Amino acid sequence: MSLVSSAAGPIPAADRVVHLDVVRGLAVLGILVMNIVEFAWPDEAYTNPAFAGGCTGLDLWTYYLQVALFDGKMRALFSMLFGAGLVLVGERMARSGDGGSATDLLLRRCLWLVPLGIVHRFFLQWTGDILYQYGLLGVVAVAFRHLRARTLVVLGLVWMLAFVPIGLRRHAAQVETRTQAEQAAKLQAANETVPADLAAAQKRWQAREASIPPKPEVVQKEIAEVRVGYWQLFRNRWDYHHNFQSAFLYYHWVFDVLGMMWLGMGLLKAGFFHGRWRAGVYWSLLLVGVGVALAQLAWAVRWQKAGFAATALELRLVQDLTYAHSRALVALAWASALLLVLRRGCLAWFTTALAAVGRTAFSCYILQTLLGSLLFYGYGFALFGTIPRAWLMAVVLGMSAVQVAFALLWLRWFRFGPLEWLWRSLVWWRLQPLRRGSEA
Repeated sequence: MSLVSSAAGPIPAADRVVHLDVVRGLAVLGILVMNIVEFAWPDEAYTNPAFAGGCTGLDLWTYYLQVALFDGKMRALFSMLFGAGLVLVGERMARSGDGGSATDLLLRRCLWLVPLGIVHRFFLQWTGDILYQYGLLGVVAVAFRHLRARTLVVLGLVWMLAFVPIGLRRHAAQVETRTQAEQAAKLQAANETVPADLAAAQKRWQAREASIPPKPEVVQKEIAEVRVGYWQLFRNRWDYHHNFQSAFLYYHWVFDVLGMMWLGMGLLKAGFFHGRWRAGVYWSLLLVGVGVALAQLAWAVRWQKAGFAATALELRLVQDLTYAHSRALVALAWASALLLVLRRGCLAWFTTALAAVGRTAFSCYILQTLLGSLLFYGYGFALFGTIPRAWLMAVVLGMSAVQVAFALLWLRWFRFGPLEWLWRSLVWWRLQPLRRGSEA
């Protein structure tokens, strides 16, 4: 979602922050490496390859690659860039003498994402929609845009620490269930009466033990629920969609997305996304990110040795406590690598392609949904549940090529992407100039 453009009119080419376009392009294309699993397999397979999609051989190594380099990292980068855009638009309006209207503009830009996100999730059937969350939480982030860079960075990092008590609470509840199940087993072995609460805990723990690998009929049932017609799928996913745009927003996204937005706002103010930092700092962030990615790879290998079991509570706790900040560090490593490439002026063909995708990020994001749903859902080619995890990467390459081609060709004739144009027109409640050469 390109938020680096002044909504009052197209940004002159010399005024665009090309670095932001390039990094955003990476985030849009990179996010598909994980999202493709959600398009192609039941939801549980996204985080646990033993549930479906393949967890041996090349499929296993694909999972390792996803965990180390992509899982949540591109979404983190996307969220940071959204926050950065809030600051950038406000600063540009202030420089043009219209700073008093900046807050109103930014709020309208955010609030229009809410209905667009509802349409994206419910009617285009993308279970991984992020527009709705960005719209609501962006309204909160706008109120903090005048804080100093360091304050925003610290605020974002501290805010995401909320996942520590959340993870500890979840872990404690699961450990209690395991302990109660063990107590119930001891009582049964001694032919003693098992209290109702212990029996219930034992049943929950046994279900957890039996969840991986899942029974074939469980997986097939979930696959069958997606390989249906449009309106049947709409009904099948109704409750799931509501949960993610209600309860899940308040106990997860509010800490994840808002923390990353604040971090991105601070980094934009500090000059990180403009490429103004010393090369040594970008190299340091890159090396730190590589170290974190290797640590996550080691975690994934350890979990594989544990059979990807849902009962590996201590391993899951490590993931829960470190996930938010490790994602941020690897995301910044990706951004640092690109900013170093831009500084050296090499790989121009690559950065040009990324910049085009970044300028049409909103449109490309929705294009991913259209292509993914057409390929995998029942009202399209119905490939859901048929392509192994490793081969999905070939699908990613194909869909990425389509997005790059679309972005490059579209921008030859038009100022910004079709959905960027729609968004601008809604914000200003008048049609914005679209064709190149048209009057702003």
